[in-house]
Amino acid sequence: MKMLKKLRLLLFFLFLFSCYDFHLTDEEITAGLKSALEFGSKYALKSLGVEDGFYKDIVVKIGLPQDVATVVTQISKIPGFGDAIKLIEEQLILTINRAAEASIAEVVPIVVDAITDMTIQDAKTILLSSNNIAATEYLREKTYEPLCNACISVIEGALNKKIVLNTSAQDVWKNFTDVYNTVSQIPFVNLSPVTTDLAEYTTSKTLDGVFIKIGDEEKKIRTDINARTTDLLRRVFRQLD
Repeated sequence: MKMLKKLRLLLFFLFLFSCYDFHLTDEEITAGLKSALEFGSKYALKSLGVEDGFYKDIVVKIGLPQDVATVVTQISKIPGFGDAIKLIEEQLILTINRAAEASIAEVVPIVVDAITDMTIQDAKTILLSSNNIAATEYLREKTYEPLCNACISVIEGALNKKIVLNTSAQDVWKNFTDVYNTVSQIPFVNLSPVTTDLAEYTTSKTLDGVFIKIGDEEKKIRTDINARTTDLLRRVFRQLD
């Protein structure tokens, strides 16, 4: 009986040793994590940087800023304006999302560079974190400012294109806010002036969508064995299973 217990204990420890890879070097861990991040990031960004990548994705689709939505709601209540305002609203939302989609080409090289520059210590800390989006949060911290700078010029250009009635999204927004802010100055109206910058808002929402998608891919690789497409990925992430 004692021999049987010892045998079971031995088999148990052999099983534990077989599940943990003690032969991975720090360089292999770093390479595996970088490979996973680059693959996941490129896959996520590819899905966003196409027509309808934002517009038809219910998770990341960009709606109107709250200030704009308030303006549109108030103006659409004016008799005879409802249908016209609805058309302009839909065109405005479409243009905002098209601007986001167009800016993704600027995102890819910045994210890839941040992954390439990741240190061994960064990689080990991220890999062993209990946070399923630790790498995504690392990338957000490292890239957010340069991404804003890279994307906003593309987004501003897209928002300045003519969309309806020979006006641009920026023109529509300015017209709405000018009227609304004039009304807000009337005593006892109880409306606050609108100050939202449409390009800054769109850029912020674009990057929110970027990191949501990258985070989704990171979660898959951390939790789904089938998402680990190379032997190195399987060896590195097996330590987390």
